[in-house]
Amino acid sequence: MAEKNNDERVFIGDAMQLTDQTSSPDSPYLHRLKDVAIAPIFILGDQRSGTTMLYKTLADAGCFNVVRAYHIINYDEILSNHFNQKEDLAIRELEARFQALGICDRKIDRVTATPHLPEEYGFILKNIVGDELFITAQNLPVFQQLCRKIQIASDLDKPLLLKNPGDFSQFLYVKQVVPQAKFIFIHRHPIHLISSRIKASRSMIYDWNAYTALISPLYAQIFSNPIKRTLIRILFSKYLGIGLHRSIQTSIEATTYFMKNIGALPKQDYISIKYEDLCKAPESTIKQIMAFLTLEDCSNLDYSQIIKPRPLNLLPGVQKRAGQIKQRSREYFDYHGYS
Repeated sequence: MAEKNNDERVFIGDAMQLTDQTSSPDSPYLHRLKDVAIAPIFILGDQRSGTTMLYKTLADAGCFNVVRAYHIINYDEILSNHFNQKEDLAIRELEARFQALGICDRKIDRVTATPHLPEEYGFILKNIVGDELFITAQNLPVFQQLCRKIQIASDLDKPLLLKNPGDFSQFLYVKQVVPQAKFIFIHRHPIHLISSRIKASRSMIYDWNAYTALISPLYAQIFSNPIKRTLIRILFSKYLGIGLHRSIQTSIEATTYFMKNIGALPKQDYISIKYEDLCKAPESTIKQIMAFLTLEDCSNLDYSQIIKPRPLNLLPGVQKRAGQIKQRSREYFDYHGYS
């Protein structure tokens, strides 16, 4: 798989800033970002590979700065709230908003939804620039800005931990435009992953998701448009199989890209884990990650109580095409020891 349409190569520089063209609450404070250094750690994996579970768990350990739902929803006032000591108030107001909307979890995976929930930075890229959910030459300045915003509004002594499935299939480009980056790759059995992705997609398009609408105005726009909503429902209908075919193709492209390009990434810059290992042996897996990052875990968390594997119930359509998926991703299956 070729890297995602990123023709222009732009490199991060400490002095590079996004020029704010609007009069947002953060505008008077953007000059303070100039000298904020960033060396992000990316959690990357295909959609439904366990990135949320891993991100939330590492965030709970308290060793990292992370992107939270609050940062996505209140992006234009992160700095203003921080420097004016209004962040706690803004979060309480957002909590009240969640309660008024009846939001208690993400629905697609029953993960508790609060303003503090660690989330994907891709939503900010899409909401601000409107092109993609992954890093591009066009939205790179916004990515730089959001990293610096999170750092300066959090703890400058802690590393920045990010997650975004959209950048899994272009990690070499991410490394090129963010040379200081390190990566935590998480993998999941492709057949289980595809089944989970289809279930999540159907949940989103058949049932209104108030939490997703808050972090993604585009979702709210599509769901409120009867024509667009109907077309997407047809796409993911279990009768036509179009959505299933697309999900299989997307997964195969992602795993092919990983196998083709992982050898080009310096070994000291990444670690690979499996979702299955994280669920089976959470303590040792988290310890392995922290050792890779040369960080000490002082949280005293019992990870076996935090990380719980969910019941596996494959969709019939995915089960039926399991042989095809294995055949087309044989190298990836063998590399990770999947049967």
